Amino acid sequence: MEINVDFTTVVFVLFISTVIVYVLVSRTQQKRRLEKNGLRTEGIIVDLDFDHWSRISVYYPVVRYQTLDKENVRRKYSVGNYPASYEIGEKVIVIYNKDDTDDFILKKIH
Repeated sequence: MEINVDFTTVVFVLFISTVIVYVLVSRTQQKRRLEKNGLRTEGIIVDLDFDHWSRISVYYPVVRYQTLDKENVRRKYSVGNYPASYEIGEKVIVIYNKDDTDDFILKKIH
């Protein structure tokens, strides 16, 4: 049995694999950094942004929270899922960078 693989296909698969590994490593580093140095507060999911990728629908939670400096923040989380991991009205823990409120992670309250 002979397997004939196009060079372009190999390059494409390697590129996609590299991007996936990069994203996973970046997310892991962000999570560790924020869990160690970030500020924690309670937030609430106020909306679910919907994106359609090919045949896949992805839901991104939109969270509202107040910083320890009393700044009201509403942000779309950069991590989306299908099916949605959060529900509108759900309370969550927000761990954020005090110098950049766009830099945050969400944790479920158990």
